[in-house]
Amino acid sequence: MKRFIFILVAFVGFSAISQQSDFNTIDFKKADSISELYNHTALKNLPVLAHNLTFQLDSDVEKFRAIYKWVCLNIEGDYGFYLKTTRKRKKFKNDSLAFTNWNKTLQKKVFKQLVDNQKTICSGYAYLIKELAALSGIECEIVNGYSRSPSSQIGELGVANHSWNAVKLNNKWYLVDATLASGFFNVDENKFIKSYNDGYFLASPEQFSKSHFPLDSKWLLLDDKPRADEFVNGPMVYGSSFKYGVVPVYPNTLKIEVVKDETIPFQLKILKEINLNDVQLSVSNGITKEALQNDDFTFVDGILKLNYSFRTRGHYDFHVLIDDEVVVSYAVRVLKVCKVGKL
Repeated sequence: MKRFIFILVAFVGFSAISQQSDFNTIDFKKADSISELYNHTALKNLPVLAHNLTFQLDSDVEKFRAIYKWVCLNIEGDYGFYLKTTRKRKKFKNDSLAFTNWNKTLQKKVFKQLVDNQKTICSGYAYLIKELAALSGIECEIVNGYSRSPSSQIGELGVANHSWNAVKLNNKWYLVDATLASGFFNVDENKFIKSYNDGYFLASPEQFSKSHFPLDSKWLLLDDKPRADEFVNGPMVYGSSFKYGVVPVYPNTLKIEVVKDETIPFQLKILKEINLNDVQLSVSNGITKEALQNDDFTFVDGILKLNYSFRTRGHYDFHVLIDDEVVVSYAVRVLKVCKVGKL
């Protein structure tokens, strides 16, 4: 496998604005400690759980934080249940009546599994977040739509496959995803791995739009709303993108074509503080390996620009990494001469 690693050397960190910064005067330590205090509490009595998680907290954002963190830390994803529902969604993709009837039955099963075993799928996470918030006097909605990954919503929309939440705090709507924040599936071991990712808490709508596309476009929470085709053809982002607060700006498509020796100014918006020492580029064509140094980058007004030129024709996977975790990916075709329709 051909793999070039480019280390961007710098000795300072930097930061920009994200949605969480609306509450940068709030210390969430108390809310987090309360959520941990009630770890392993059963779901037999939601009003009592909601009260215990929130009665010692003053602001709605702290109360919601305690609820959200508790759900993320105590509920596990059910991979077997997820596979079954995915097959059903595909089966009823073109039969809305059958889908509606099946979905009503599904929700009963989701709730039972959630209460009995504290395991669920995305709709269960979203339901529990909404119910606990409502019991605490916080307006919260379930958002249904599409979640993009390397195996879904690539090039065209498939079936709606995900649910998350919108919450109203201080008369403003914010987005959260407890499902993806709680952990991930190890498919080889058929096991759910708990691994909390704080990046999905009050993440910026712009960042959400790179991997989440709601059925109702109002929940994009953006004035300039991306189209469905822009969503399915955009660069690939991951949980690590939310973890480190990285949003791809340019190029704005996953698949790009360039001419040999042409410089591409890859641009990323940085929403959190990171250290430039931790940023790397990886380019692979699946044949050989090579490591090179690259210091051709700038950081201005929250935009990190990484200039790179492909010297050889062919097909490449281009990744940006932070602390060895891939945050953004592109598929690049390098041409010998200019071709209509390139980048």
